[in-house]
Amino acid sequence: MDTFVSIDFETANECRGSACAVAVVKMTATGTVVDRFSTLLKPHPQVAHFSPRCVRVHGITAPDVQHAPTWEEVHPQIRALLGDDPLVAHNMAFDGYVLTDLDLYYQLESLPNRRFCTLRLARKLFPDLRRHTLPVIYQQYFPAQRFRHHNAAADAEVCAKIFARMVSDEGFARVTALCPPTGPAAQLHRQVETTTQLDGSMDWDVR
Repeated sequence: MDTFVSIDFETANECRGSACAVAVVKMTATGTVVDRFSTLLKPHPQVAHFSPRCVRVHGITAPDVQHAPTWEEVHPQIRALLGDDPLVAHNMAFDGYVLTDLDLYYQLESLPNRRFCTLRLARKLFPDLRRHTLPVIYQQYFPAQRFRHHNAAADAEVCAKIFARMVSDEGFARVTALCPPTGPAAQLHRQVETTTQLDGSMDWDVR
C-alpha cells in the first residue's frame, strides 16, 4: 500500500444520509498528505432538517449549507481523488453507512474500495482503554497535539495520521490480519458502546 484515503462525515440530524459536511485526505503510508478535499454539503431534501443535538456537536446550521454543493455534485471529485486506494474511517460502520445512504438517495454507484476502520484496529491494539474515540486514540500516538473534533477536515486528517502510524508501527500485513478490510456491503460490522457522546447518528462511544 503506497497511499490511502481517510474520510469523515458530519450529519445534519440522526439520519445517517443527512451528511452536511465531508472531508477526505489522501496520505502516504509514511504519513505525508498528498491531497485533500473538504466541503459543506446541502443534505438531501428528504433528510434536510438540522437537529439541535447535531448542531451542538459540529456547529453547522441550515443557513451554512444553503449554497453548498450536494453529495451528487461532489461525488465525482471524491471518486477521482480516491482512485483505487483503500478507504479509512474512524468507525467505518458509521461513515460507511453514510456513504451507502447517500448513494441510495442520489442513485449513485457505491465506491468499491477496500475499507479499513481505525476504531476496530484501536480496540485490538489498545484493549485496556475504556474508550476508543478519535481524540483518545490520537492522544495515544500524538500526546502533545490537539485538534478540533467534529470538524470533518480535522477529523479526516487525524484519522489518516492514526492509520499511517498504525501501519508504521505494526506493518500493513499485521493491520490487515487484525482487522481484515471490508467492502461496501459490509457496514453491518457495528460495534456499539452506549455513551452520552453524540456521534451525529446515535450515542456511540466511537467517534
